[in-house]
Amino acid sequence: MQLTAFSFSPRALFAAAFSILIASCVNADASAENALPERIKTAGKLVFCTELAFPPWEYINETTLEPEGFDIDIALALTKEMGVTSDHKNIAFDGLIPALQAGQCDAIISGLYDKPARREVVDFVNYAYSGNALIVKGDSTLSFKDLSELSGLKVSVASGSTLEENLVAENAILIAAGKTAINVVALTSGTDAFQQLTAGLVDVYYGSTDQAGYFNTKKPGMVKLASKQIGALPNGVATLHKDKDLHEAIATAFAAMQANGAYDAVLEKWSFQDMNIKFAPAN
Repeated sequence: MQLTAFSFSPRALFAAAFSILIASCVNADASAENALPERIKTAGKLVFCTELAFPPWEYINETTLEPEGFDIDIALALTKEMGVTSDHKNIAFDGLIPALQAGQCDAIISGLYDKPARREVVDFVNYAYSGNALIVKGDSTLSFKDLSELSGLKVSVASGSTLEENLVAENAILIAAGKTAINVVALTSGTDAFQQLTAGLVDVYYGSTDQAGYFNTKKPGMVKLASKQIGALPNGVATLHKDKDLHEAIATAFAAMQANGAYDAVLEKWSFQDMNIKFAPAN
């Protein structure tokens, strides 16, 4: 049998490759849309529970009065892949999962850490990997190697957060060792807790590492990091276990974002490149 030789011009090869790339993106978009539950398609929108008081992750723009932030853009890109719009219901952080369980929203996106205890209630599609730090006023001389050095100090934190749990756990260790406990000031939102620091009502604010940089863009030198990053965990979009179809639709949409560059674009916009989920250690 004689084989026929074929030759292709560079232009033809490029055109073929480009066509394959476009086709794969279209198929990814279509699969994300097809996987979406009918109730979401009918509504034409995906409603997220979000605490809109945690800049730069999510907050209300003072000029437009509209939601803004990294999570808002992630939600927008996800729903674009699914062929619907995104909407956000403002819920206090410690009420996010109860609100989801009560049917007030379809999913949660709010800088929510993927932790084993939460996985007992919800499923996660992880999209960022972030850590936390101790933040002080710009003129403070305080610095810390770990949480034990907060003994006797007044520390503000968002109520219901992993960070509050960290401080409570550290207090148990300090008290058992006969040392002075940390005075934990837990506020409804991260913004309220941060304002306790800037108002001079606490010594330290315990929040996400990126917050110091964000607030310094508003007022240079206002605050600074007083510790190295303390722990890092994946952040994810949460859905109830019963909503497996929605979970799969979100996972498919996120995979499409990673493939077509939409994910990288959101990371770059907020200077969150170091939080790329690909940097998270394997489970």
